[in-house]
Amino acid sequence: MKKILPTFVCVLFVQICHSQRRIKDGEPLQVHKKYAVYLTKAPLSPQKYDFWICGGALVTPWFVVTSAACVEDVRHMYVIAGYNKYVKPNELNNDRCTKTKKKKVVFTCVPKTYDLDYAKIEKWSFVDIAVVKVESAFSLNDETYLTDCTYAPAPISINYEPRYQEAGIDAIVMGWGHLHKWRKTKDRTDYNQDTIQYAPTRIYDKSRCKEHYSDEMGKIIDKYMICTYAAGNLDDRGEIIRKTPPADGCVYQKVLIDGVEYLQCVNGDEEEVIDENDETRRKLTNITVLGNRTIHTRRHGICQNDHGGPLVTWVGSREVLIGIASVFRVTESLECEGPYLFTSTQCNGVFLDCIINEAGRGGRRQCNLPARERGFDIVERKISWISHPDGPAENERIERIRLRPQIPIDRFG
Repeated sequence: MKKILPTFVCVLFVQICHSQRRIKDGEPLQVHKKYAVYLTKAPLSPQKYDFWICGGALVTPWFVVTSAACVEDVRHMYVIAGYNKYVKPNELNNDRCTKTKKKKVVFTCVPKTYDLDYAKIEKWSFVDIAVVKVESAFSLNDETYLTDCTYAPAPISINYEPRYQEAGIDAIVMGWGHLHKWRKTKDRTDYNQDTIQYAPTRIYDKSRCKEHYSDEMGKIIDKYMICTYAAGNLDDRGEIIRKTPPADGCVYQKVLIDGVEYLQCVNGDEEEVIDENDETRRKLTNITVLGNRTIHTRRHGICQNDHGGPLVTWVGSREVLIGIASVFRVTESLECEGPYLFTSTQCNGVFLDCIINEAGRGGRRQCNLPARERGFDIVERKISWISHPDGPAENERIERIRLRPQIPIDRFG
């Protein structure tokens, strides 16, 4: 029996929730992804999770798109941008970059649909997308990022078009989470990666994807999600890894040949075996050797603590955000596996547009429709840091100064 996990996560057959999220079989990024950020909880927090981390994508200097499960799970969070390094929550003030550049989250916004059932596990994957606002805008031209951190942050464009999330589209997913294993309940080891990882992947046909999930999850996949399964054919530069990629949706099954077990690609009559001497493919894809054959296994995706991380593709030379990491499965041996599910930006375009774009605040017709006609309500939460041990957020300090009583000055005294 498989565990189906919103990377948040709940184990179906034992019904125990753990708040851990982590890139499956990832490789270190060679090209800076200046929009990639992570959310980490404040060291002094009611939530006692160790090594809690969620991914996200900077879409404006003020806003980050991430997972709804992340922002519903922890109240006081920091956003770390401009840094490819993972810093543990209790070390944020000891690291040169995070000490001065971390930003408090002061506002969260999630969509709430009317048919959302909080009693079911699918709640974590039902419209699992959120927008968070930080205390002050990230400075995109701050040169101290280059000395104290890794790079100056830069926003990524959001995709609102269906054609860029169709089956067969190549993409990459990234995050700081576990490479392949789900952490056991009593294991206190930090498996987060020191630096951000990425994996090439390919969008999988939804009808085939749903075969791996329940009927109820199938409805969610149809309406809100992008599914990936195959290893993709683009590297982190957006360049083609191989000139002749296999057909999309290659699924492997175990076969017995002359008493030896192999993994065989089942996709019509096609079978793909990769040359084990090809070091480029070995580096950029997950390789399994069974018997005397080297097989390309399709397991590039998300794992524990990758929740909220960006799924990105290219439109010409420009990278665009097409999805947010939401769900993966776990085997009995605690291996993360696909198909992997991402909450689609295009399928939630009205929500994102209404929250992020200034035009949406005034007169966009869709944003002004009643919630039932829109298809969702918007749940907004203001996060106050005034009473938190880390001190008030920057916007709260500015507001305090603004409201401070003015002392009259006697010009002639």
